[in-house]
Amino acid sequence: MFDLTPGDISDSDRRIWEEDLADFVPDRVFDAHCHFFQQSHMKEGEKSPRQDIDLARMQEWNQAIFPGRRVNFLVLGSPNLGIDTARHNAFIAEELSRDPGSRAHRLTTPACTPDQIERDITDRGFIGLKPYRIYSVTGDKDHCRIHEFLTHEQLDVANHLGLWVTMHLSRPHGCGDEQNLDDLEEYTTRRYPRIRWILAHCARSFTYWPIRQAVDRLRDMPNIWYDLSAVNDLRPFLTLFTEENIKRIFYGSDGIGATFFHGKYVVFGRCWFPVEPDKRNFGFTHTPERPILSIYEQVLAMRHAADIAELSKDDIEGIFWRNAHEALEL
Repeated sequence: MFDLTPGDISDSDRRIWEEDLADFVPDRVFDAHCHFFQQSHMKEGEKSPRQDIDLARMQEWNQAIFPGRRVNFLVLGSPNLGIDTARHNAFIAEELSRDPGSRAHRLTTPACTPDQIERDITDRGFIGLKPYRIYSVTGDKDHCRIHEFLTHEQLDVANHLGLWVTMHLSRPHGCGDEQNLDDLEEYTTRRYPRIRWILAHCARSFTYWPIRQAVDRLRDMPNIWYDLSAVNDLRPFLTLFTEENIKRIFYGSDGIGATFFHGKYVVFGRCWFPVEPDKRNFGFTHTPERPILSIYEQVLAMRHAADIAELSKDDIEGIFWRNAHEALEL
């Protein structure tokens, strides 16, 4: 998707890190939303725009953006149409065998059988599932419900095993959608009470609106957590930091492909779009400063929201690593 390397970190990036973020990011970080990938995982004749990413490259990037920090990961399967799911999951498991402080969620499509899922949990150390809306059995990735890309048969096995599920919600309003809220309420309180859910991207609230609509209901649901990955607007963070249980919030980056680029996810009312100024020939004649990494935009927004919400140092350390360590029983 985006093609930067750690060597492309700019002077503007370094100033933001040194002057605004270095005293905010704690010594330990647990990235609860990132992806590995290899082009060789695609089936014959298929190709993905993703970069090749393995453990070494992920570690290199994180030492570049968070110098001196100890970083571990929750690695999620990378959704691509045409991917060989078995080969991809085997690769993730092999990579993480070299990093005992990290964990992984298995890429799961509706074609995956309960036996395949249980075998990967038992033999390869996965602790959860990573479904994605592009695999919806309806063929509609934008309006599908949870069970249409993570089947009830798969939810049954996840409940039986007490698995995690990292959920990128579909439907136009994400967590603000009534059907999504009704489904999550049914699943968490009645039908699948042993599944633990991480709702990605502030419950897919890149703008202020969905989480503001949903937080009062989500707060009362058991076994719900949130990752903050790829959101660049402080308002969803502020809603979570002031109206949710801080212990249910995890830092995540969605790195490398989705946030390690010079630009940001720009909010336009209730919609958003990733913008790379350098590739759109934006002019900045008024200043020597240049666009910074999107991941730094995210952490800046987190910092501003934390300041407004008057979070403590302990709260911030919780968000960056301790909450995930305790919840994932690391």
